[in-house]
Amino acid sequence: MAGPNLELFKFSLYLFFPLAIMVHYGDPQWYHDHVLPIRDQFWPDERTLYKPPRNSADLKASLEEMRKERLAKRDEREGRARASTSTATPSSSSSSSNSGAGAGAAPNLREGGALGKFYEARETNRTGPTWRETWVEATQRKVV
Repeated sequence: MAGPNLELFKFSLYLFFPLAIMVHYGDPQWYHDHVLPIRDQFWPDERTLYKPPRNSADLKASLEEMRKERLAKRDEREGRARASTSTATPSSSSSSSNSGAGAGAAPNLREGGALGKFYEARETNRTGPTWRETWVEATQRKVV
């Protein structure tokens, strides 16, 4: 075993090393010289940060603003859907009338009036594998 001098050295190291680190890096001059110049590279500008509403009036105003943005996005999305269905309707109706499979108006399950690519595939009489056939084929490939 080592003598008491080693124990004294270990005790002083354990005690004074953290204190020396705190004194060195906690110095305001060191912070001013080394941290402030590069602080903006790590943290965003305070003016661009999100500031949550602090009172009920600010909360109501921000909720109203979010509602208006949501409605504007929905109107834009519906406008695009109407434009795409109005341009796609004449061609799809002619193909369905040629096939003889058209039994009336197309079902309107979405606000835009279209069911998506699955309904378009049915209207244009494109034949391709269904999702189940694709899945079965993929699982058979994995097994073999």
